[in-house]
Amino acid sequence: MSNRSNRLLTTKQLPDVTGLSQSFFEKGRIYGYGPPFIRIRSGKRAGKILYRPADVELWLASQEFKPEEARHG
Repeated sequence: MSNRSNRLLTTKQLPDVTGLSQSFFEKGRIYGYGPPFIRIRSGKRAGKILYRPADVELWLASQEFKPEEARHG
């Protein structure tokens, strides 16, 4: 992974990339509505959470709605 754009992102970095809060992604992991993530565990510890930039971009794209397709109310 020598290319800087391919570096894995932390939860703290996601708000800069997406404009969404860190809390949004923390809750998204629990409730299953966020982008795919990687959990690197060390023994019984919770582990470090990382995101692939490409996965975040694909997830963002999957959230897109065209105005004529959006249902209101």
